[in-house]
Amino acid sequence: MKRVEAFFQFGKLEPVVEAVEKAGVSGLTVFYARGRGPAERGKVHTARGTKLEEQFYNLIDCIVTIVEDDQVDKVVDVIKKNADSTSKGIITISDVSLVVKI
Repeated sequence: MKRVEAFFQFGKLEPVVEAVEKAGVSGLTVFYARGRGPAERGKVHTARGTKLEEQFYNLIDCIVTIVEDDQVDKVVDVIKKNADSTSKGIITISDVSLVVKI
């Protein structure tokens, strides 16, 4: 089994989750995060709107799921197609040796 984690542009969560579920994934975890990377950060008004500064972090959407080895390529493909992050997001894949249901 593999753990697939995807971090991508904020606002793309719904199409990614729908596509991953259509690809046969039965469960996943979603969360919102803040991070820094190659993506351009937004600008915010400060000092009562008289000064424009770059945000320290960008908002990002994240999903985490555990899938069988034969599902990994399909899941990665649908995330890439639906996240449409123009190479500013990442997907990590790691081995899972044991899953214990509680």
